[in-house]
Amino acid sequence: MVEGCELRMPDTDVQKNSNKFGFSFTYSYLCSVNNSLSTRLTYRIMAVVLVMMAVIATVVYVMVREYMLDEAKERYQNMLLNTHEELHRHLSNVMVASENNVHDIERDIEQPDMLFEHMERIVKENSDIACSSILFEPGHYPSKGKVFIPCARRDSVGKVIVSRVDSSYHSYFYDEWLDGQLKADRKEWSMAYFESKLFAGNQKQRLLTTYTIPLHTHEGRAVGLLCTDLSLEFLRNEMMEDVNKMNARFKGNFKHQAYSFVIDDKGTYIIHPDEKRMLRDTLDTNAIMAEERGAATAVIDGIPSWLYYRKVQDVGWTMAVVVPNDVILFNGLMLNITILVVMVLGLLAIYLFCRQQIKGIADPFAMQKANLEHELKIANAIQMAMLPKSVNSPSETIDLYAALAPAREVGGDLYDYFMRDNRLYFCIGDVSGKGVPAALMMALVRAMFRSETRRAESAEAIVDTINHNLSEESTAGYFVTMFVGILDLATGHLDYCNAGHEPPFISGRSLDVKVNLPVGAFPEWNYEGQQTQLNPGDMLFVYTDGLTEAMNDSGELLGREFVQQVAREHASDSARQLVELMEAEVRRHAGNAEQSDDITLLAIKWQDLQLSITASMDDIGQLKPFIDNVAQQADIDTKEAKRLRLAVEEAVANVINYGQATTIRLQATTNDNQLVLTIDDDGQPFDPTADSATDFSVPADERPSGGLGIMFLHEMTDGLEYQRIDGHNILRIRKVKK
Repeated sequence: MVEGCELRMPDTDVQKNSNKFGFSFTYSYLCSVNNSLSTRLTYRIMAVVLVMMAVIATVVYVMVREYMLDEAKERYQNMLLNTHEELHRHLSNVMVASENNVHDIERDIEQPDMLFEHMERIVKENSDIACSSILFEPGHYPSKGKVFIPCARRDSVGKVIVSRVDSSYHSYFYDEWLDGQLKADRKEWSMAYFESKLFAGNQKQRLLTTYTIPLHTHEGRAVGLLCTDLSLEFLRNEMMEDVNKMNARFKGNFKHQAYSFVIDDKGTYIIHPDEKRMLRDTLDTNAIMAEERGAATAVIDGIPSWLYYRKVQDVGWTMAVVVPNDVILFNGLMLNITILVVMVLGLLAIYLFCRQQIKGIADPFAMQKANLEHELKIANAIQMAMLPKSVNSPSETIDLYAALAPAREVGGDLYDYFMRDNRLYFCIGDVSGKGVPAALMMALVRAMFRSETRRAESAEAIVDTINHNLSEESTAGYFVTMFVGILDLATGHLDYCNAGHEPPFISGRSLDVKVNLPVGAFPEWNYEGQQTQLNPGDMLFVYTDGLTEAMNDSGELLGREFVQQVAREHASDSARQLVELMEAEVRRHAGNAEQSDDITLLAIKWQDLQLSITASMDDIGQLKPFIDNVAQQADIDTKEAKRLRLAVEEAVANVINYGQATTIRLQATTNDNQLVLTIDDDGQPFDPTADSATDFSVPADERPSGGLGIMFLHEMTDGLEYQRIDGHNILRIRKVKK
């Protein structure tokens, strides 16, 4: 009796009806459950679950946070890498274009009027160059005045304008900077700067950087600088576009968004979303951006952020992306909030469940049903584990496939097979009855089959012994219909015994079977076995009566005639195709009708991949159909199959003519990409894989016999291997599938 409860057994209609049908059971209710017990149990369970959930939430938060940081680092570093490569490409284009023209300019340096053509060509031929000009030391060309600057520039619409800049243009170029550059006599990139209003006109001033190369007279004195300008507007646009795409991935309405910038080696902003800060404000980055590339945390403009950066070695700049912490961790935060909500709902569900758990305990029938279903699932797993571990073919000379579908959790159908001495031992059976008793009988019969096939040499003896052993056991009136077969894989000879089972089909033809009783039905029955010969490509299809007796909603059976028709029409299919087709036909026929009986299907196709002939030219004609069959099964096309047949005929003819053999045996094996054909003869030792070069300078009647044939053999195959084993020549011919 449960503490705090009163058990009552009312005289209900259920009890009366149960007695009426010859069985009785107790039907009771648990009521007046002690509320304090339920409350204490509920709180204790919830406390344990709450602790577990808190641990899980903490672990998930830490893992998600680390994942989001790693993912953000990879994402933004890749973005910077792409931008870095694009900038490097533009810088390289300008440098190469400038240096390629230095020689021509220095050649014409004494002819100032020709320099305009060079400037124009540089700009026209290089879309990356916004402007090209030459700065000469003041008064270098007396006839041209103090200032002479030949210049070509591309305006806002892409038109190249050639002009001369004279003394009306006042620039720092003619101050100490130009003098210093000429004395240094080196190539370098300038600091970034905004385009002169003189060149920009009414257009927005572009952000530029200039690559300078000293120009020399014929005597080698530096007298001017070739200046090629690269517009950095592409860099501004690309970085802004990339960051905008990144920001669009986050659905949160953030006060601060990610942005990118470029600074020079002094920390001055070259590119920044706020144009007012460009070339004016600086950022102290020595402590946080010391490496060539990396990531660091920093408070930038008062915002805790992650800073991802990459240096541009060509110009000494640094590209960076600033991402506020809230942006990076937003998705992870949303995931954790979702998890917490689910956990709270889970706690509520657990609370409600625990409050009602006493009622669940008071229902023994539900518990017993659940236990029984669980045990049946375990029994089904055990029963399936007793079947062969693989439903695929255990040998290359047969194509085998099987399927078993019990009507309940466990069933009484069985099948089994295994290889011994190049023979396939197999059986299929159907235990009378269904459910657990039939499953136990199935396990017993399967164990007896395995045991007897280790000793018996005929299907008749196997069935007779199983029947004798079952008759000695108390099987409560159960019996088993069986079909037992032994297939010799070398010859195709089938030894079989049918014990009251459905007659199988061979390529759609009904197999003749003797009238024998099911095993276990009569202990003194003398079983009669039979034999038949399978032809290459024959399909043996064995099944239980659950297939032919499958019913639809109208009670119509699938029928043996229909099964035979399908087996006949699809005899050329693979074993798996036939079995799966039968399963599909059962589903189509049954529709929504519940499966009423166990269904077991076993298909075996014998594929003769061996041939034995006497060493006589009279038997060489047997090679063509054998090789054609082997090539077809190996999926080798007609052209290559003909080459293979000619090679094999040549090899066999050599054995017959020169090897003094008595018997020649051929065996084929295949895998995913090649066919291997083994020729085994008992003749004199001869290795055709040795050097087969034929000396055509020697008269034909003086050459060694077989030389041309061996050379032909090498040409027609994809590989030869030779061994001499136990007095036999073993030649393996390889043919690659194409």
